[in-house]
Amino acid sequence: MNRTYDIIIVGGGPAGSTAGYLLSRSGFKVLLIDKSTFPRHKLCGGCITHKTIRLLQRVFGETVEDLKKNGVINFESGHYKIFCKDKLLTQRDSPAPFYFVERYIYDNFFLRKARQAGVEVIEGEGVISCDLSRSEIRTSSGKTFTARFVIGADGINSTIRRSLPDLNRQHWIENLAVALEIFVNRHEVKREIDCPSLFFEFIEFGYGWIFPNKDRLIIGMCSINNTNKKMIFRSFNNFLTAVGLRNLESLKSCVYHFPYGNFLLKPAYKNVLLIGDAAGFADPLLGEGVFFSQRSAELASQAICEVLREDRNPDTLETRITDRYLQLLQENIFLEFIYAQKIKTFIFKYLNKYHYLPLKIIMGMLGTKPLEAVHGIRSYKWLRKLP
Repeated sequence: MNRTYDIIIVGGGPAGSTAGYLLSRSGFKVLLIDKSTFPRHKLCGGCITHKTIRLLQRVFGETVEDLKKNGVINFESGHYKIFCKDKLLTQRDSPAPFYFVERYIYDNFFLRKARQAGVEVIEGEGVISCDLSRSEIRTSSGKTFTARFVIGADGINSTIRRSLPDLNRQHWIENLAVALEIFVNRHEVKREIDCPSLFFEFIEFGYGWIFPNKDRLIIGMCSINNTNKKMIFRSFNNFLTAVGLRNLESLKSCVYHFPYGNFLLKPAYKNVLLIGDAAGFADPLLGEGVFFSQRSAELASQAICEVLREDRNPDTLETRITDRYLQLLQENIFLEFIYAQKIKTFIFKYLNKYHYLPLKIIMGMLGTKPLEAVHGIRSYKWLRKLP
């Protein structure tokens, strides 16, 4: 295997696969390395919004019909419900459908897309170090690879991120979320669940959810790590009891961490760009990560392609790509994150004092606008319509 590439991508999830697909199609020699062998299990609610569907069609040419035909989308719902514990606060038809996927199928599907576009893929081999001075990647088996650029798409525990100079690590830790999740057959829950449902007040600074799939339900709970790490297991157990889950003692929950407002404002250094969870790119309000993983991959690829078309000067190349990537993030992601964070703070800091009852009034007054923001039809900033 040739060990010198234009771009090395570490991580083969939706972020890495999207970046690899776009860059390879643009003529670059791309290597993608992932520690897992695909298809691999990935803890995630698996809810896909309208903005994600638009991205998949724009980038990959995949429509909803295509994704259903290939078994990627297994369920959809045009409705939602919000509860305060077991009391229904509000329900409404969604302005666009919610789609649900199994992540091991979703991720494997787009990794195949990257392969078909010409990306060389190494599976089952972790990256243990990134030497910035030599642009060199070393893997768990002792292999070394070099590239002009490195993209870190290796998730919440990113090796590439840890190799960079200090990126406000205290902020990263304080705004990390912890989540518990289980998968159960539909018949194991007493109530009928046919739409995404959110549950407040079982835990502070977080919420519970039930997302339907074709044959089973994904039930989870998340909260800010530093606030409720010790309480989340008890709170989750209370939540499962309240929703009528049978055989509670036999269930084993999975624990994972995800970004929940700890996004990096400068996820780049020299010739290294971070995308997806490695940069903390998840919606600070609801924790949606799939879209922002793939959108940040699209923006990083755009920055590389644009600058390389205009500037081949090695003395300015890295700085111009970094600056362009940060500019694109500011224009397309950061503003939404900042306002989503403000809304989250308002909900968890003030509405919880009134058992979230004002949320029912607010949602009634605003109609479908909040959901349009979730789907990317409107901005979180004053709910203005997006072009």
